[in-house]
Amino acid sequence: MMYQRVLEQQALNKELDRWTDGHNVFGTLKFINGYITQEDKADLIHRKFWQSIDRTWYPSTAVKKGIRISRVCVKHFGMSGENIHYHFTAKATDKDTFIKTAQAIWQNTDKHTGNIEITSIRDRKDAYHYLAHEYVKVGSKTLDERTTHWNIPQFNELDYKNISQVRRLLKANESNRDTF
Repeated sequence: MMYQRVLEQQALNKELDRWTDGHNVFGTLKFINGYITQEDKADLIHRKFWQSIDRTWYPSTAVKKGIRISRVCVKHFGMSGENIHYHFTAKATDKDTFIKTAQAIWQNTDKHTGNIEITSIRDRKDAYHYLAHEYVKVGSKTLDERTTHWNIPQFNELDYKNISQVRRLLKANESNRDTF
């Protein structure tokens, strides 16, 4: 069983190499207390966060066509096996704005959300190997297929850089007015 999981983890890492191509940020999404946050509640909050990110970055018509922030999301439980949190890599066209917006949205998504840490990826291989490091212990539920979007339709990012996007970004960052 363990050997099979190691083989699956290696196969996942090969896919993550492809899926994370072009990703430039790595993030960790935590809860106030990941030890007592129910897994289904955490999943719901995580999905709501990414829906808000996509809907802030792109208009609803684009999101309905499958245009989203390219990302890979995983669920981890920490060394204890009980501290639920999420990690992701994403392709942020404007890293600073993405980081500030993601921080504001995560903090306002739910009363159970805790810290969010987002950094630039220095070594993509290290980043995607970290995403998969709990696979042997947790199995296939590590990869969050509902929030992972790596095969985004081709589109011109400039088509969505307009005053409507600026308004959505400003509204999302109302709690960050002093830093945005």
